[in-house]
Amino acid sequence: MKHVGNILGLLSSHARRFLVRYIFAGASVIALLLWAPSLEILPERESSLTTLPGKSSAPRSVLQLGVKLKPGDTLLTVLTRHGLAPLSAHDLIAKFRPHVNLRRLRAGKHVDLVLDPGDRSVQGMEFTIADEIVRAKATTQGWMIEREEIPSTPATRVVKGTISRSLYENGVAAGLAAEQILELATIFEYDIDFFSDLRRGDEFSTVVEELHYANGRRAPRRILAAELDVDGQIHSAFYFSPKAGRGSYYDTEGKQLRRAFLRAPLSYTRISSPYSRSRSHPILRIARPHRAIDYAAPAGTPVVAIGKGRISFSGWRRGYGKLVEIAHPGGYSSRYGHFSRIARGIRKGAEVNAGQVVGFVGQTGHATGPHLHFEFLRGGRKINFLSLKIPRLEHLRGLDLERFVRERDRKLARLRDQVRPVTGA
Repeated sequence: MKHVGNILGLLSSHARRFLVRYIFAGASVIALLLWAPSLEILPERESSLTTLPGKSSAPRSVLQLGVKLKPGDTLLTVLTRHGLAPLSAHDLIAKFRPHVNLRRLRAGKHVDLVLDPGDRSVQGMEFTIADEIVRAKATTQGWMIEREEIPSTPATRVVKGTISRSLYENGVAAGLAAEQILELATIFEYDIDFFSDLRRGDEFSTVVEELHYANGRRAPRRILAAELDVDGQIHSAFYFSPKAGRGSYYDTEGKQLRRAFLRAPLSYTRISSPYSRSRSHPILRIARPHRAIDYAAPAGTPVVAIGKGRISFSGWRRGYGKLVEIAHPGGYSSRYGHFSRIARGIRKGAEVNAGQVVGFVGQTGHATGPHLHFEFLRGGRKINFLSLKIPRLEHLRGLDLERFVRERDRKLARLRDQVRPVTGA
C-alpha cells in the first residue's frame, strides 16, 4: 500500500493522512491500556496552593493526590468520593468549564486533587494544559481560579532507530513522540514512500527539539535535522529559516525538499494498469493507448490533489464517470476519474492544495472494478506521471546558502555521532 495519508483525508498534510493508518497500528492497544477498569491512586506529594513564581505570600503546605479515572467516573463522582459536598463539587466544576475542556476527561485520564494535610478535605483541583497549570483553590469567597505558567527551557537531543517492524513502533521505541513521527513522514513525503520503500534494517537518525518543564514534563517540538538510510541510500533534511522567508526543510545542497507535486494521489494496493501506448482495453477488448495510470484501491479510499491548483472540471464525463480535473501552475493539469463521489466543496473554480481530498475511489463510468484513473497533462498533452522528474520549489543561494551550510554541518555532526541505534522490540 502507498500513502496512507489519504485514508483519513481530513488532516492538513498529505503525509499526515498517509501515515495515520500505518504508524498508528498500535493505537487500539494503547486505547485499551488507558481504559483501565480499576481506580488508581497516584502517590501523594507535598505542594502549595500559592506556588506562582514571584509571589510574595508564604505558601501553605498541602497534599496533591493524582486520581486516575475509571470507566463511568465523572469529576462529580471523584470529588464527592473524596468528601466534597455535591453542591460545592458542582460549583468547583463550573469554575473550570471556561478554562478546561472537561468533555475530554475519560477513563485513563487523571485529575490532581489538592487536599488539606490534616483532615484531607478537598482544597482545590489542578489541570496541566500545555505550558500552564489551571488551578481552583478554596477561599472564603468560594472557589477561585488561578493560572500558573510552568517555567521551561528548550533542549535538543539525538534520537536514532532501526526499522524492524514499522516506523511508528520503532520510532516510539527509540524515543520519538507520535507527532514527531508524523512530522518525519511529512518532511520526506516527496522522496520516500513509507510503504514500499522502507525495509527491515533501514535506519533513521534525528535531532529533535523539545521543551523541558519545571514539573518534569517534556514537550516534543520540531525536528531540526533527520537522516533516513533507505536500502543504502541516505536521505537528509535540515530545518532552516532564510532571512526573507519562512522556515522549511532542505537537503544537504540547500534544495528545498518540497516539490511541485506529490508522488501519488492516494493510498493504493497496486498499479493495475500503467501508462502505455498500447494495451488491451478491459471492456472494448481492443488494443488502444492507455495514457493514464490506474491505481487499484478499495472503494471509498480518499484521493488527494497531487499539487496546488484550481478545479477546472467537477462532475460526470462519459467514460470517466465522476471526474475531477485540476489546473496547476506551469501549464500542468491532472484528472481523477471513476470516483464513487466527489468531495464536498470540490466544484469548478475552487482552489485546492497538495494533499487535499478531492474525491473517493469508485467504479463509475467505464470501469470493471474500483480504482482511480489518473491522468497527468502538460500543455494539454497526456504524459507519464511516473517518469516525470518533479522539480523542487526552492534552492538557497548567496548568504542564505552560506548560513545554511554552517548550520547543516553542526547538525550533521550530531546526526552522525557514535550513539548506537535503538531497535524496538
